[in-house]
Amino acid sequence: MANDPSESARIVETSGNFRDYLIPLDHPRLHPNDRDARTHAKGVLGNEQIFLTPVARGWVENYNKPYTGFTTDGEVVPNLWQYDASAKGPTRQMVGAAQKVLEVASKDESKALRYPVDSRAWRSWSNPEVIVVDSGLRVDEMSQSLREAVHDLLKASLSPEGYEKVWTAMLMNAFLGELTTLKNVMNEHSYHFCLFGEPSEDQPWGFNIFGHHLCLNVFTLKGEVVIGPFFIGAEPNIIDEGPNKGLRMLNREEEAGLAFMKALSAEQRAKATLRGDINDITGETMQEGRWNPADLRGLGGAHQDNRIIPHEGINGADLDQSQQEALLNLIAIFNELLPPGPKEVFMKRVRAHLPQTHFAWIGPVNDTSPFYFRVHSPILISEFDHHNGVWLANALPKKYHIHTIQRLPNRGDYGTALYEEWVQQHGSIAGKV
Repeated sequence: MANDPSESARIVETSGNFRDYLIPLDHPRLHPNDRDARTHAKGVLGNEQIFLTPVARGWVENYNKPYTGFTTDGEVVPNLWQYDASAKGPTRQMVGAAQKVLEVASKDESKALRYPVDSRAWRSWSNPEVIVVDSGLRVDEMSQSLREAVHDLLKASLSPEGYEKVWTAMLMNAFLGELTTLKNVMNEHSYHFCLFGEPSEDQPWGFNIFGHHLCLNVFTLKGEVVIGPFFIGAEPNIIDEGPNKGLRMLNREEEAGLAFMKALSAEQRAKATLRGDINDITGETMQEGRWNPADLRGLGGAHQDNRIIPHEGINGADLDQSQQEALLNLIAIFNELLPPGPKEVFMKRVRAHLPQTHFAWIGPVNDTSPFYFRVHSPILISEFDHHNGVWLANALPKKYHIHTIQRLPNRGDYGTALYEEWVQQHGSIAGKV
């Protein structure tokens, strides 16, 4: 089907309309269409002919390894992440919302979704519709009151525009479920939820929610709110019929990335451009170590927690002031999930490392072609990638299938560095993930 690399050699694609690539509803891949997420996962992971099966085995192997974090050379740079009391984030509101989750959860629901704050289950997230590590409690298996409480926690933890983006991603997933008649597998509630630690205004805790095209890891400590890793995607990224007709997502990231690349001089573009063909879906044109079979050019996807990625592309120190501001604007768009205070602190950290920030690009620079870009600094890796079809039949990348990923290198992910700083100060057991 669409994600079979052999297809790309035979198919010439010209349409940019996702409806031209809908899988026929009588195709075996869409049947039986009454299966649920668990029977679907069992069927996929039991079939060695499906590319995700060996990939998922590798993910589980990585999940069982000790956590180091993203680095450029295998060595964690110390002291990059330090608690900042000026964040003044909505921790109190988050605590109230999390306590409501615990109040309405049944005994069995609470047992399923709760973990210690230093649990490895932080790292269990993945973005396919297939359940790989079955942690937490699925939202579609919750009572209605608990489901609403989880959404209230999301609203309390994110900016208003951040929650809107998350809810839109969920609605996009439901739309894809309708297009494929797999609504029991892909819908607005088909996500796992885990709560880590004891909700507290002065101690570390957090939660994650993850599933198809949406994964968030949210850590909080006395006003600090750290969101990372996160994965937000859509296939397609527009809803063209039904009650949510007109919804779009990830177009601002797309437009800002392309505008930044266009604003570079020819010499700067040459520095920013990496080796690779945007239509390569096998990795043959990519440099060794710059390919992920599940995420193509995206390097920060599920179960890549210890990946080593050198800085590549054009350096922030080689940009003029207007270009630097455009790059900062792009980073700010990626991080609109954060509530105002924590976002201000995060962007202050970003600015401090702007001379060590790199921008890299793969693909043509025009208004119609797919592309990939990566922003990489000591404290963030933000990635944007246009993909070929998974549930649509386009063999080559199209602009309506988008993955965005953000990682926080040097143990910033999952709030690990901030947690470890807190541990050192309070004498608790060290180690978070």
